[in-house]
Amino acid sequence: MRILDPAAADMSGSLPDDAQRRTESETARLQARIDQLAAHVQQLEHERASLRWMAGHDELTGLANRRLFHALASELLRGDDGSSAVLVLDLNGFKPINDTYGHDAGDEVLCVVARRMAVCLGDHLVARFGGDEFAALPRAPRAGVPEAWWHEVAGSLSAAIALPMDVQGHTLSVTASIGVVPAGRSTDLPDLLRRADRAMFSAKQHANTTGKAVATWALATESGGHTEMYGTATTPVSPPSEPAGACRPGDPVWVHRSGARRAGVVESACEWAALVRYRCPNGAGTMVDTIPTNCLTIRAEADPYLDRKSSAYR
Repeated sequence: MRILDPAAADMSGSLPDDAQRRTESETARLQARIDQLAAHVQQLEHERASLRWMAGHDELTGLANRRLFHALASELLRGDDGSSAVLVLDLNGFKPINDTYGHDAGDEVLCVVARRMAVCLGDHLVARFGGDEFAALPRAPRAGVPEAWWHEVAGSLSAAIALPMDVQGHTLSVTASIGVVPAGRSTDLPDLLRRADRAMFSAKQHANTTGKAVATWALATESGGHTEMYGTATTPVSPPSEPAGACRPGDPVWVHRSGARRAGVVESACEWAALVRYRCPNGAGTMVDTIPTNCLTIRAEADPYLDRKSSAYR
């Protein structure tokens, strides 16, 4: 700050008009410079945050990328109580979409699949490793669930991905080959991923030879590991009536889950799965979920609470 010559001030101590104007101008200039520097710092912080996000996320889908998945999954496994599973997923039928409709359509399909995985798996870790390969680390929903809780996760995820999607005016669909490995007490993420990848490859081979996508998981044994093949049905069911087959909106069905059946009504469906409104486990109210068609059977018994709404779907 400049020290004023006493002679420059009048007897009352105030500055001459020209000196006051110079002081106000200097203050305004300094404030503008401070504001400019603050804006530049804010921009640098924003760019640093963006670079940090880009380093750990897939640019197309917004999911975690391989690097972030390895970092987060390793940390989660170290702090886990053995109720996690490592999942690797690869799409069936994706290449023909790319070849027929172009890469823009293929990118949109990948984004739809990513959103469905995120919705289906909730707050669990989900990642895109590249191309049409994805990974996830689902955890048991609560303590005391059956050891094979991940069967239903794999089946629900497979069913959700198989639903038709509207892409650039075309109704397209893909299915998923899924490999799942229960983590148990293992914290060796690379080993878990290798085994899940082998299970996924087995599912891929099965899909290529049979034309049907299935969920698979590899179970660890003392002598190594082996792969067991499962379809989208996660619990063996003895249907009391005719299998649902190809469902239509409004069809009354039974939903078979965890050894029990619940009345439901189909809202929309494809070959692999159906969006079904069905009774909650305690009978109070309803819930809507994507159910594999081989977990559904035709319901002949009327349910006034549900069936009164079915006319809206026909």
